Amino acid sequence: MLAYLNMSSRVTLGNVLLNNISGYEINENVLEMSNVANIIIPRNYKKLAEKPILEVIKVGDIVKIESCYNGLFGIEFTGYIKEIESDLPLIIHCEDETYVLRQTSFIKSYKSATLKQILTDIIPRSITWEVPAIHIGKYQIDKASAYEVLNDLMKRYGLYSRLTNGHLKVGLAYDFADTSRNHVYTIGVDVKKNELKYKRKDDFKIRFKATATSPNGKKVHVTVGSLEANASERTLNFAGPMTEAQLKEKARAIMAKLVYDGYTGTITGFGMPRTRAGDALEIRDKWEPERAGKYLIEKVDILYNDSEGYKRVNTLSYKI
Repeated sequence: MLAYLNMSSRVTLGNVLLNNISGYEINENVLEMSNVANIIIPRNYKKLAEKPILEVIKVGDIVKIESCYNGLFGIEFTGYIKEIESDLPLIIHCEDETYVLRQTSFIKSYKSATLKQILTDIIPRSITWEVPAIHIGKYQIDKASAYEVLNDLMKRYGLYSRLTNGHLKVGLAYDFADTSRNHVYTIGVDVKKNELKYKRKDDFKIRFKATATSPNGKKVHVTVGSLEANASERTLNFAGPMTEAQLKEKARAIMAKLVYDGYTGTITGFGMPRTRAGDALEIRDKWEPERAGKYLIEKVDILYNDSEGYKRVNTLSYKI
């Protein structure tokens, strides 16, 4: 039904409002710190109020993307202009609120720091935040932005960050899920493209290599999961200290979420409902109702253009 509705879009760039842009792509992922967007500006916007468009927009301007069917606009993305490609068509590269964290630089050295102490020193006062009580230990910041520090903490200790509506949260990757936001797709009814595969637990060949790093720099390593040579291997990093038994327990808890009877892969819906990374997606199957289940959406690619229409490509994570 949604395929026959009239789609519309508009973009605010600083003080400029553009109606009916050529297209955009937005990428959301719970495993990435930033949501990003690329906006394609059509040729008819080469000038605005007799001025070249590049004279009225600039890097750092606030961005808002809105889209809808039949005039009921909703916000798809907010952030800042990160880069402008000056060729035609004009492509505007945008980043969400984390853009402001890139505009900082710090030189600091800690002999024995907590995560709270580090964030107190680097996060702008305009941003509120919450973090787990974790002792990081010795830590060095050498001309790095707050964004780069948070990214380093993610790589070293598995501490993911998400900045939304001026509030920064740091924790494990799937701590950012909000499964109270539930959407429903019915295969064979309101799905634009279905690339899901139904798997049994025994079909999953996954191995995790987990590392816990203590404040004194000592590392503990464990491996859990499939021992088969062709198993896919993933890494997990945690802030310690932990014993091997404790680390194994954490790794197995994560593995238990990712090994299940159910769907894996991607499923593409229309522009509505507005699925987001971290939301819950209930999959129903018109032809095989016994396969119904609810999943965490790990990644959403939102695409809008004349050739493909308005759609959302949802990548599933684990079964809820």
